[in-house]
Amino acid sequence: MAPKGRLAIIAGGGELPHIGMSEALAAGEDPLFLGLIESDFSPREHSARTIPVHITQVGKILKTIQKEKITRILMLGKVRKDLLFQKLKFDLKALAILARTINRNDYPIFLAIADEFEAMGVKVISQKIYLQSLLLPEGRYTPKKFSNQELKDIDFGMFYAEKMADLDIGQMVVVCDESVIAVEAVEGTDETIKRGGAYTKKKGDAIVCKSPKAKQDNRFDLPTIGIHTFQVMLESGCKTLCIREGETLVVDPKSVIEFATKHKLNFCVVGKSGSKGLNGNQKKIPST
Repeated sequence: MAPKGRLAIIAGGGELPHIGMSEALAAGEDPLFLGLIESDFSPREHSARTIPVHITQVGKILKTIQKEKITRILMLGKVRKDLLFQKLKFDLKALAILARTINRNDYPIFLAIADEFEAMGVKVISQKIYLQSLLLPEGRYTPKKFSNQELKDIDFGMFYAEKMADLDIGQMVVVCDESVIAVEAVEGTDETIKRGGAYTKKKGDAIVCKSPKAKQDNRFDLPTIGIHTFQVMLESGCKTLCIREGETLVVDPKSVIEFATKHKLNFCVVGKSGSKGLNGNQKKIPST
């Protein structure tokens, strides 16, 4: 039985909004897309359930939420970080929200927007509610076992990735031989991987680590990876991707693991114990 009240998915770019829509429909919801125009959102087969909105026009978004009798909001998809540095015309409500934030990093802005919705009596729900199938248990999902140096680099990289996330700088670092090679900021995941690979491509042993904050707010900005992440790694010479157990979304896990295995890339999910146990048996995707 679906929860009471209507769900709106504030949808950025990528696959996550569509996965969330499919899962919500399967759960008996009557969901609506509020598709962010600046994020190039495409409604695909759900155009009848989509209202295009400008990310800069928060006042209109709030009025739409009231008009459609929305009681819960799910925030999914990519929103480009560089939008704040472009000459966009923000409405008064958007400007008021920005004025209340302690800085212009992602987390304070997301939190201020969520607080605005909550003040209307509209609950912002966890991204995990309809994306549970994209969370993988701890383990190594590709055949090759790690060397002792790689295990050290995994622990080293995940430590610094979490610290960067806690500082609201980014969610990813690229490391090699217990040295940080690249840190994600406004340029995003792809450019960080390319930059890290450029310095280590001859050795081919750069490790990409992606982590949420130590106390991540699961309502927004959970780390996300997919096949495209591995495609960029393949092109740049980075060989291993590590993510945090239970806190990182993997879009189409089966295809991701097949691609990584085919191209001799390494993929692991790191739990609270760190790299311990990663050299056990190769992990299989849980059956759904």
